[in-house]
Amino acid sequence: MTNRVTTTRRDTIARLAAALFVATACATTVLPSIAQAQPMVHIADGDVQGALDGTTSAFLGIPFAAPPVGALRWRPPQPVTPWAGTLDATTYSSPCAQLPALTGTPSVSEDCLYLNVWTRDLAPAKPRPVMIWIHGGSNISGSTRDGVPFPGYDGVHLYDGRILADERNVVVVTINYRLGVFGFFGHSDLAAEDGAYPHAGNQGLLDQRAAMQWVRDNIAQFGGDPSNVTIFGESAGSFDVCAHVASPLSRGLFHRAISESGGCSVGVRSASEASAAAAAISTAVGCDSAADELACLRDVPVAELLDSVASAAEGSSTDLAISVDGGFLPETPRALFDAGNYAKVPYLLGSNSDEGTLFAMGATPITTEEDYQAELFTRYGSDAAAIELLYPASAFGGSYQKAIVRVSGDSSLVCSTYDVAKRVADAKTKTYVYNFARVPPLAFITALDLGAFHGLEIAYVFGTITPPTATDAGLGTKMRAYWTSFAEKGKPKAAKAAGWPAFKSKSYKMLRLNADVSLLKDFRRAQCDLWTSLYESGNY
Repeated sequence: MTNRVTTTRRDTIARLAAALFVATACATTVLPSIAQAQPMVHIADGDVQGALDGTTSAFLGIPFAAPPVGALRWRPPQPVTPWAGTLDATTYSSPCAQLPALTGTPSVSEDCLYLNVWTRDLAPAKPRPVMIWIHGGSNISGSTRDGVPFPGYDGVHLYDGRILADERNVVVVTINYRLGVFGFFGHSDLAAEDGAYPHAGNQGLLDQRAAMQWVRDNIAQFGGDPSNVTIFGESAGSFDVCAHVASPLSRGLFHRAISESGGCSVGVRSASEASAAAAAISTAVGCDSAADELACLRDVPVAELLDSVASAAEGSSTDLAISVDGGFLPETPRALFDAGNYAKVPYLLGSNSDEGTLFAMGATPITTEEDYQAELFTRYGSDAAAIELLYPASAFGGSYQKAIVRVSGDSSLVCSTYDVAKRVADAKTKTYVYNFARVPPLAFITALDLGAFHGLEIAYVFGTITPPTATDAGLGTKMRAYWTSFAEKGKPKAAKAAGWPAFKSKSYKMLRLNADVSLLKDFRRAQCDLWTSLYESGNY
């Protein structure tokens, strides 16, 4: 049952990647050519020249690690070679190697470990809080230059940090990291290659950590405070933020954390599962019988490795994910949280009301009770009856399809996020929880009945999508104030908006982010209590 349920979760998140996180692989240069003097900084590796974007200085495509190519494929990130002259930092780097999402061109570039910085003031009187964004995409797709996947937003980059930096006077950093077969490849032979890091897998998480180290060493040159760093991310990025909170290797590199839709107390693979997935890929590309298997694998072209995962994914034997590697994660995050062995930094977490709707697009609707019960049993086995009791079709206007969509969203995202919140709050960590419930009046949302779907809050946090109404503009302003005040001082506040209570398991109070921001108590508490008990059973 374990494999069936975890595979269902991975399939769900992978479908998200295809639906929301679309890599805009064609548009590379986004900053205008401006005649006036361009911003220049000197960092440890050399001089960097960015461009003015309004009143904000933007630096795009700065390397934070050596290209992980050739013999460095699957190795922990290595230091950058300093450059002579001045680095032109006005263009996004290539996305990391990945298969195509819903639209766009797939990337076959392994030379992708670059970050971007937005700052309003290179030399402020007081250093500014720093916010490092980790993009989503199931850890198999996406990049810092992801586009907005809605009609009419061609050329708009979803994670453009200009508005956050300019409006809220923080320094925003967005980072790439290795994905899929290049970023979560747990072949057991890798552990013997590096005496300094005798572990295998989680390369993408090590990349993220290397970017945090770059920020620690260089961000002061951009006006940022290396002693006040917040990591934040959505979906897989949310999961990864959670993993950094749990990991002993990332401590001290950040001081606050924000997880938007995704908790890491479930869905982490064992080292043996990661090794088995890597071995299946090696077999698929014909390297399993090579005298030097890793050397053979490093000679396989990028496209062939990507295709090997895609062609074998039906049986899930090549299912790649975060794993307990013995280094970055010495134990599961759940075990680390429950033992109190995690970074005790202020933590803000939340999810959206309708996390499951995006995943159901294009699926054959479930229309009968028999089909609903059969689907629950296929996914959850003997737990199906208990789940149906809490998700009867009668609670969804008689719609079995809406019931299963809610089950999917709650089980994989809503309740996994709140499960982590409960664990850290119970350990006396300062914790704040939200429910994002705003459904903007946009025709495609109404037509597809998406509700407050997965990833919708990103546009409000970054301000990259023009609000359809004054209400949405106001909500975005409040959310950016909450997020950045939390980054600055560890407590979310917004002018003329509801106070945000600390989360406790007993009181179960959180903030509802909607047209009217308000306090919310016991949101889906019974459902999440059930999922927590099922998570703890070890089946999820």
